[in-house]
Amino acid sequence: LTERCQLACAHCITRAPETTAAGRARHLAPEVLTALTPHLAHARYVGFTHSGEPLLSPMLGPFLDTLRAQRQGAPTTVHLISNGMALTERRFDELCAAGVTSWSISLDGLSAASNDALRVGAKVDVLLPRLRALAARKPSTARLGVSCTITRSNLHELEDLVRFAADAGLDWLKLEEVFPLNARAQHEAGFPRAQLEATLAQVRALADGLALPLVDHPRTHEVWKCVPSVMTPDAARFAAADDFANSRDINPCFAPFEVVCVEPDGAVKPEDFHQPAVGTVLEHDLISLWNAGPFVARRQLSLARRKCGDRPTCPGAV
Repeated sequence: LTERCQLACAHCITRAPETTAAGRARHLAPEVLTALTPHLAHARYVGFTHSGEPLLSPMLGPFLDTLRAQRQGAPTTVHLISNGMALTERRFDELCAAGVTSWSISLDGLSAASNDALRVGAKVDVLLPRLRALAARKPSTARLGVSCTITRSNLHELEDLVRFAADAGLDWLKLEEVFPLNARAQHEAGFPRAQLEATLAQVRALADGLALPLVDHPRTHEVWKCVPSVMTPDAARFAAADDFANSRDINPCFAPFEVVCVEPDGAVKPEDFHQPAVGTVLEHDLISLWNAGPFVARRQLSLARRKCGDRPTCPGAV
């Protein structure tokens, strides 16, 4: 929807602070939504993720209205990542009513020293009571969780973060790794792996005891749902929590057949924003881009890597 963000997070992987400050942040134009409109009828899942702050976009409401009209009552998951600072209780109620069913709020610690110092512009003393209030008024059709990037500054707070999430009535907690794209991020990621593993073991045990779904993203998990013999109990646990937090069944080998990434200016990429753009919906129909070489190549690679061969057994196999 937008690359603009009102925060200046030192470890932002989308470089939103720089593009916002420089006036280069892209915004979804009405003509991009128009180009996408006929395809939204097939969108079982829409994620407003990995760009700027979606609550700042004037196109959020029109997009949700268009999606709802195109889906005509078909089950649709709308997952939205927000820094939470512009999310009032009234706005939360309105967006839940408009179709947002899955909320991920970014919180990188329980103190100003861990969260506010890194996520410049965010205020933990605002977010903690706000999360409690939103969890209490959340409709039964929606899920609300917190995504936390593990840093040198918050490592000692993670167990208390689990306790907070459970006590506040949040649905899940996700722990993510720092992407070391600059000196500050490298510093925050600079702690021994053994220390991380020991902390994660304690956090997992605590989350299990509190019946809180925990997405343990910093560790590598090989997820092959079609081949149970390949899936370790650890990987199965991760996959179940990841599905729950994202409100969708995630099969990594299906992604090239199911997922398209559209940037605010209409640029289309295979699967995620890390990939190069294939073209734009302002110049080409989405179906033409979907069948272009880079998309086809990723699907062929996925087929070649599948451990189930040509006999997939998981539901919805492509």
